[in-house]
Amino acid sequence: MTKEYMDSLESVVDQLTLAAVLEMLERICHKKAENLRTHWQDENSAKLWDKAARQIEQINIDV
Repeated sequence: MTKEYMDSLESVVDQLTLAAVLEMLERICHKKAENLRTHWQDENSAKLWDKAARQIEQINIDV
C-alpha cells in the first residue's frame, strides 16, 4: 500500500467518518457477492464476499 493511497483513504474517513466508510465497504462486499452469483455463477467467491460483509458489519465504531 502506498502512502498516496493511505492519505486518500484517511481523507475519505475524515470527511465521512469511519462508520460511514465501513458501511459502504459492507455494501460493496454484498454487491460483489451478488454480482459473482448472478453473472459468474461463482458461489464460492460470493460466499467469501458475504463473509467479509458480515465481519465488517460486526465492527462497532464510535469515534
